[in-house]
Amino acid sequence: MKIAVTGATGIVGRFVTDYLAAHGHSIVALARSTSQRSGFVTTPLWIEGDIEDEQALVLLLQDADALVHCAFSHIPGRYRGGEGDDVAGFWRANFGASARLLRLARQASLQRVVLLSSRAVFARRGPGEDPTTPVTDTYPTRPDTHYGMLKMAEEQLASAAIDLCVCALRPTGVYGVTYPETDSKWFDLVQTVLAGEPVTASRTSTEVHGEDVAQAVELLLHAEPAAVRGRAFNCSDVTVSTRQIVARVAELGRVDADLPPASEAVVNPMACPGLLAMGWRPGGEAKLDATLQRVISFATD
Repeated sequence: MKIAVTGATGIVGRFVTDYLAAHGHSIVALARSTSQRSGFVTTPLWIEGDIEDEQALVLLLQDADALVHCAFSHIPGRYRGGEGDDVAGFWRANFGASARLLRLARQASLQRVVLLSSRAVFARRGPGEDPTTPVTDTYPTRPDTHYGMLKMAEEQLASAAIDLCVCALRPTGVYGVTYPETDSKWFDLVQTVLAGEPVTASRTSTEVHGEDVAQAVELLLHAEPAAVRGRAFNCSDVTVSTRQIVARVAELGRVDADLPPASEAVVNPMACPGLLAMGWRPGGEAKLDATLQRVISFATD
């Protein structure tokens, strides 16, 4: 397939682009002139522009079979709260781009569109519900941030596009060695542990490796239209705390470390029945350990 990708130079987009290229797909990717385009295993065909540039989007989708929309315009380093002080601009750039892309995808007769959503659509639970009970793909979405509301609105775009096969994927926190390696999740934490410095802050989170997100994307691209059209799919793998990460890094790096305090149970963990039924198999604890070992090797170079 010839697959168009937005947000290819972002953390998730890099995993998606490299994975799809490695599995035989031809990739054409959108990037700003200032984006870092180094570090890809296979260099995609670049279209210069951003998600508000309709002419660039037309070129991106020309002769493509499918689109994976990973791009997200936000204040650097922030997803929740990424709108900053310009709420209207945040919605115009992101929701406007998604609506524009679906219109252009329809005009270009694309076979499939995968929109990247987020677990942020599940911020709140119903009255009396246990917030630590996993939510499934079809659980009602109740966001409490502009980021979560944006992703919920984009999922609604997917479900409303009856004349186009569109679906949404909801990754949780994404980890893995990225480019540059110093941007990898937990790199700073690993350096702190290896240096024998204390770690005092602790939290529990749900995580999924970027390659496993990309594996899910490819499954959605190839699935029968009736199985994915208008649907949203949860994408989550392991639950891990800062305390556990510190303990594993200390063990793998053969250093002594004082463990931070235990943290509360994660809220709104996601079950992934849709992807698992399609054959999705994330890497679990083994992949987490292998990634931490790689981060340790980069942190000690």
